Amino acid sequence: MYRKVIGKELKVGMFVADLDRPWIDTPFLLQGFLIEDDEQIEQLRKLCQWVLVDPQRSTGDEYAGPAKKAPIERRELGTEPRVQITRTAAGANPTAAPNGARKNTSPAGYRDPSNKNPNDRVGSNSTGSREFAVAMRTNSSIGDEGDSNAPNSSAPSDRSANQSSGLRGFFGQLIESTKSLFSSAQKDTFDDASVGNTYAAPQGDIRPSFIPETVHLTIYEDVKTVEEEITFAAETFARTNDLLHSVVEDIRVGNHLELSLVEDVIENMVDSMVRNPDAMMWVARMREKNASAYGHGLNVAINLVAFGRHLGYPKESLAHLGMLGLLLDVGKIKLPPALLEKTSSLTPEEFEHMKQHVTLGLDELYKTPNIHPDILEGIAQHHERMNGTGYPFGIQGSKISIFGRMAAITDCYSAMTEKRVYAEAVSPHEALQMLSNWSGTQFHPDMVEQFIQSIGAFPVGSLVELSSGEVAVVATHNKIKRLKPKVLVVTEPDKSLRKHPRTLDLIYDVSEKPVYIRRGLPNNSYDLDATEFYLN
Repeated sequence: MYRKVIGKELKVGMFVADLDRPWIDTPFLLQGFLIEDDEQIEQLRKLCQWVLVDPQRSTGDEYAGPAKKAPIERRELGTEPRVQITRTAAGANPTAAPNGARKNTSPAGYRDPSNKNPNDRVGSNSTGSREFAVAMRTNSSIGDEGDSNAPNSSAPSDRSANQSSGLRGFFGQLIESTKSLFSSAQKDTFDDASVGNTYAAPQGDIRPSFIPETVHLTIYEDVKTVEEEITFAAETFARTNDLLHSVVEDIRVGNHLELSLVEDVIENMVDSMVRNPDAMMWVARMREKNASAYGHGLNVAINLVAFGRHLGYPKESLAHLGMLGLLLDVGKIKLPPALLEKTSSLTPEEFEHMKQHVTLGLDELYKTPNIHPDILEGIAQHHERMNGTGYPFGIQGSKISIFGRMAAITDCYSAMTEKRVYAEAVSPHEALQMLSNWSGTQFHPDMVEQFIQSIGAFPVGSLVELSSGEVAVVATHNKIKRLKPKVLVVTEPDKSLRKHPRTLDLIYDVSEKPVYIRRGLPNNSYDLDATEFYLN
């Protein structure tokens, strides 16, 4: 049981399990740390109003043994779902944070190289959008049926064997494996080819309150299945990854960014994700081991486009979001490699140096003619926070542009779910829970809810544990019931590998004890790597 401790009460020996802000906004490691000296206490007091302390991992006088377990309250399956997804009725007045529409004045410190009003966005002629609300709780076990007795140990470990060697080529393997997963010939009792391919759009002009009225929204429907889109998505991902590597090398040697090349690959990415976003997100999850050193930007780009598509932004704006994500960390190229590769906590001086990557990146991008001001503004603000504790300008609230707020959420989520030199990745579901905890202070609460809806409570490609005890990989989302996706079941209930993985569409399980997702798992839980099940 974590204990909330304010700054002045911090002591040596306390184990800091969580902060009142994202870990990536601090010089500390993601997985928590033991306070060993007064210098760390002083750092925490400067950065945080409060932290969460784990008494069981603390030492000395601050250690507290396990608390006596309270009786577990039993209840019937199907009652009190822990994650609720609701749609706001047309014409209703949704409860939302103050309108985040941008004013005509740019935020402090932002330079507009084209001297254009950032409010002037070109939209499509169709209107309408969808608004959802999601209530996320911080329990480690979450499912439609709310089983609170799920085991807490996921036993994560890294496989030593590299199973990617000797493969027959990425695209061939990808198409072969996904066809076996999605084709009608392989469907089991609960499968349905129509799930996830259509979306019943709400009628009327329903839009999230934070989107200005000047932005014309589009309702997108999946027009291709994952199987149909996967080839193009994989090829586009590979080209974009190669281009990102070239961009990095060009900037490193002092060449200017070739904007037209970036625009071409981003256009292909947007086209693919407009047809079906799950295919690109599937490929990104599968290829994360092979992404370039700056592959974080590619993941942010994909998640940002998915986010914008869900909100209903027109394709031109989706392209701007994709480019924003791809380029938001280019400034790190100008930082010392030793700083980027450090495996321990940064000193205060090193952290200040690290924060310069935002302005260093902007300095490079200002040299690129015709880059849209929305892109530059989003990059400038992707580390700003709603309560003013971000950097580099310390702006807050509605002074942060919509693209800046979207980029902040997406960048934070992508960073937490990627393995880095200084921290292990957390499960996608756990990262979404953290975002939910930080909403209202660090991030715009309605935007966090919409982001969770855009990628799903259990994102495509993530490992989950089912109520049956089996482990599965999320394959595609169900657009109506996001907690009941189609999954690939890869283990038996005892966590031993299945000889033949099977597909299961949770929405069509009408048995006496229907299977549901008990909890999300980090990759490598139970010595499983989700990517291996796509590359056999």
